Amino acid sequence: MKKLSLLLSLLLCLTPLFGCASTPERNASFFLMNTTVTVTLYTSNDALAEEVFEGCRSLLSELESLWARQRADSETARMNASESGVDDLDLRTVALLQKALEVSRATGGAFDITVAPAVDLWQRCGEADRLPEKDELDAILRLIGYQHLTLTEHTLIKSDPAIAVDLGGIGKGEAMTLLLDYLKTTTIVGGLVSFGSNVAVFGEKPSGKPFTVALRDPKNASGTVGSLTLSAGKVLSVSGDYERYVTVGGERYHHIVDPATGYPAQSGLSSVAVVTDDGAFADALSTALFVMGEDAAMAFYRNGGYDFEAIFVTSDGEVRVTDGLTGCWQKA
Repeated sequence: MKKLSLLLSLLLCLTPLFGCASTPERNASFFLMNTTVTVTLYTSNDALAEEVFEGCRSLLSELESLWARQRADSETARMNASESGVDDLDLRTVALLQKALEVSRATGGAFDITVAPAVDLWQRCGEADRLPEKDELDAILRLIGYQHLTLTEHTLIKSDPAIAVDLGGIGKGEAMTLLLDYLKTTTIVGGLVSFGSNVAVFGEKPSGKPFTVALRDPKNASGTVGSLTLSAGKVLSVSGDYERYVTVGGERYHHIVDPATGYPAQSGLSSVAVVTDDGAFADALSTALFVMGEDAAMAFYRNGGYDFEAIFVTSDGEVRVTDGLTGCWQKA
C-alpha cells in the first residue's frame, strides 16, 4: 500500500555509512522496482564504474519486467490475469516462486505472496477514506493462502482464477542477490548496494574498514536505533510499520498485511531487520517475523531452520538483537 496521496514515502529505513572522502568511490542511483536503488563502487576507474552501473541498470530492468505486478506485460501480471496459471516461466521467476513458497510453508503462512487482493483492498479503501467492510475481507480471505498455488518445473498453477500474487515482499531481496552475483563477476574490488529497505555489501573497502549501516528509528525519521557492521556477501532487509501506509479517518494503517486476518499486522513490533546470505530469504523473513511478533519470531529463530540473525524494534521502542550479532551491533 502507499499513502493516500499515492506517493511512495521517500523515507529510508537504512542509512549507509560510507568511508572517508579519500576512498575512491563512485555512486549511481536510479529508480527501479518501485524504489530508489543506489550502487556504490570502490574504484578509481570512471569508465569501468559506468560500465558496471549500466550492467546493474540493465539487470534490474529485466527483473522489473518479470516481477512488477503493475506492468501488464510482466510474468506476475500474466499469472494474476490467468484462469488457472501460466507456463514457460523464466527460470529466475521459478526460483523466486520456489523461495516464496518455501518461506510460506516454514512460517505457517506469516509470509504469503497471495496477499495481493488484501493489499489492493486497502489501497482502494485508503483512496475512499474508509475501512474495509467485513464482507469484503471475508471475500478476499478465501483467496489468500500459499496452498492455492502449485509450482512445477516451469508452471504456476492457481486453484481459483481470482487468486493474485504480489512479489513485492521478496522480489527486491532476490534482485539484490542476483545483482551481487553480477558484481562479483566484475573487477570491482568492493561496494555496497541499497534498495532503501535492503542493503548488501560485496568485496572489501580499499581502506580495510568494515561496511557499516545505520538502522532508522521507526518513531523518529531523522534518528537511528543503532548501527550494524556487515561482512561481505551479507544482505540486510528491514520491514517496518512506517514505510508505506494508507490514512483512513486521520489514522495510519501500515502496508504489512497479516495473511490470516487481511488487516495490517498488529504484532507489537515497529520494525524487524534480518541479516543473512540470501536476499530473498532476508526480505521474506523480515516480513514474516514482523507478522509473527517477537515471541514467535524468536522461537522460529531458535528452531534453526534458517541461518539468519535479526534485530527487533518493539512498538514501545525497545531494541532486541539475536545472539549472532554480538560484536556487530552498536546501539545508538
